[in-house]
Order: sequence, then C-alpha cells, then structure tokens
Amino acid sequence: MEKLIIYKSALDLVKEIYLLLSKNNSLHHDYSLCDQVKRASVSVVLNIAEGYGRGKLQFKNYLRIAVGSTNEVIAALQIINKVHNIQTVNLQNKYIVLAKQISAFSKSFN
Repeated sequence: MEKLIIYKSALDLVKEIYLLLSKNNSLHHDYSLCDQVKRASVSVVLNIAEGYGRGKLQFKNYLRIAVGSTNEVIAALQIINKVHNIQTVNLQNKYIVLAKQISAFSKSFN
C-alpha cells in the first residue's frame, strides 16, 4: 500500500490539513469544522488503505468513497476560506488533483 502514489499523496495532504488548522488561531473556536475537515482528510487515506487489502471490485468501491471524501475536504476548505478568510485555494487544488488521480487509478480495474 505504501507503494501507491495516491496513498502517499493522501497521507501528505493530511499533514497539510493538520498544519493549516494548527497555525490559524481563528479556527480553534470552530471545533466542528476543524473536526470535520480532519476526519474527511483522514478518511481519504483510510479508505485507500482498507480497500487495498481487498479484491478489485471492493477496492474500486473504497476508492470511490475516498474520492467522495476528497470532495468533502474541498468543500470544508472552501468554507474555511469564506468564513475565516484563510487562503485555502492551493490546498483545494491539491485535493482536486488527488481526486483525479484516485479516479484514474480506479478505472484501471475495469
């Protein structure tokens, strides 16, 4: 699983999410949003990991769920940008790329 580029990328992005949240004091009071974006970013990694040990059809389903979680992270980052006026476009773009990579990888199972 550690050989998968999508897994490595998702893991690196979790770290970026945690750094974003820890260095912006205005977010500390928005616990539910912080918790949601953390859980969604972790979900991407965990779904790739869980699906990896399963058959191709099940793995493809877990990859679809991971893409859904990337979309959730993007939406949460947009909310952070709008509500807290914190620049998140760069991180959003990284999640958009990751979602495309996961989708392309899942198509290899056809």
